[in-house]
Amino acid sequence: MWQSTHYGTNNLLWEILLRVLLLGLVCISQIKSRPYIRHISETELLNEYKRPRLDSYVPAWATVLLIVFVPLACICTRYMTTRDYVDTAQSLLAWTLALTINAVITESIKLIIGRPRPDFFWRCFPDGQVVPGLQCTGNPYDIIEGRKSFPSGHSSFSFCSLSFLSLWLCGKLGVLSRRRGRSCGLVICLVPMMIAGMVAMSRYCDNHHHWEDVFVGSLLGIACSYFCYQQYYHPLESEWSGEPYVTMDNEMFSTTYDGNDSTHHVQCCTKDIDNICLMLQLRNKKKLETNKTIS
Repeated sequence: MWQSTHYGTNNLLWEILLRVLLLGLVCISQIKSRPYIRHISETELLNEYKRPRLDSYVPAWATVLLIVFVPLACICTRYMTTRDYVDTAQSLLAWTLALTINAVITESIKLIIGRPRPDFFWRCFPDGQVVPGLQCTGNPYDIIEGRKSFPSGHSSFSFCSLSFLSLWLCGKLGVLSRRRGRSCGLVICLVPMMIAGMVAMSRYCDNHHHWEDVFVGSLLGIACSYFCYQQYYHPLESEWSGEPYVTMDNEMFSTTYDGNDSTHHVQCCTKDIDNICLMLQLRNKKKLETNKTIS
């Protein structure tokens, strides 16, 4: 006789381990890897990469606040009001998966392409004096970062995190399903996307990226957030929008196997049906309470 292990706990540990591995991969590439050094002619350097070097319009602390703390605050606030542990866990798993996948893809492309930034000339020659052979005399760190223009990391991360927040809000508010025809919810869902767009455009305005970098980075972030959200939550057009595929009933369920396949199959089917019925009752009750509160 054997008893299955706690599926929910094991699954959660594997999910966390995957994100740690992806994050570790990004950190190692940041420390050990260098971007591709592509040849730049003097004419190209002077015509395409000599835009003035400016400070970031959106400071680093503000970017971190928008990307990390705003979505996290929304998810945690909902948990404080609903005490729905499973839904909160699924939200965090989907969000962190999107961010880590986006980080791996963005960093990999930056290293492979090695496109210079619009202000690369001033990173390479801070005094404005071109050295024969185009051997850079600037700060090594600035030069390395100056070859990581494509795609824009700020754009990809902003759209990845805030697009996920828009999808998450859209699902919770039922904007595209059970509560169509109401503009307030739609506007709320679009606000994070608008903020992400402003962050992305600022990277072009402050000469840190070319427009292609911003455009591709934005699309990359949106794609990562969309696919990761869809992996954990029902479609936005569904009546179950905003509900995770994994629920308390089907995630925490474990069975005991006694060696009799037919008995085990019947027991599992019976318990599955009971769990599904209970889940539907709880969800319907929850939706009715939510609709009364909103109305």
